[in-house]
Amino acid sequence: MNFWIGIGNLTDDPTMRYTESGKAVTSFSIAINNGRTPEGEDRPPTYIDVVAWEKLAENCAEYLRKGKKAAVSGPITVEKYTDKEDIKRVKFRIRAVNVEFLSPRSENDDEPRTARRSVPRDDADGIPF
Repeated sequence: MNFWIGIGNLTDDPTMRYTESGKAVTSFSIAINNGRTPEGEDRPPTYIDVVAWEKLAENCAEYLRKGKKAAVSGPITVEKYTDKEDIKRVKFRIRAVNVEFLSPRSENDDEPRTARRSVPRDDADGIPF
């Protein structure tokens, strides 16, 4: 099974574009806090690239901004490459299946920043079906 779930803060504003066939695609990167060492020093963050498609891409581009916290889930791919300085690098990329906008709405926001879908409920007893 290839499915990843993580929470991090956006490192920059999302970038949205459209494919030649007209599908929306948005990319952004999140930084994941890795806590502290036993000596109390901050561990370096892990950076994960995220790609969202279609309606999810449009929502991410509209509601996410640099510094906002988001939970991302989906399959992960790993890309190994050598950079310009001949240093071997590894890049992680998630094809987002779900993104939850976790930062609270700020006073400057026009819309609430949430991607949580409401669960349909049966009117008779309030139990999700």
